[in-house]
Amino acid sequence: MKPKEIPQDHQELMIEIGKRLRELRKSKDMSYIEFAKKIGISRNSYNQMELGISNFQFISLKVVLQEHGIRLEDFFKGL
Repeated sequence: MKPKEIPQDHQELMIEIGKRLRELRKSKDMSYIEFAKKIGISRNSYNQMELGISNFQFISLKVVLQEHGIRLEDFFKGL
């Protein structure tokens, strides 16, 4: 299923979220494929999250952050 298009005024935010997710994953020294499998998200969906091109579901972000032991409030500080 093709992800819902991200409105232009939110694209920069999604790219920043993706960068933070990539940094967190790399800090665990895992490929995006390994990490996606570990948390039960398809590799394509997770890759799109990191690239900031997916208008992903909130619950997907929560699952990712739980794996990293990060609260939503802390993740979004400074965005």
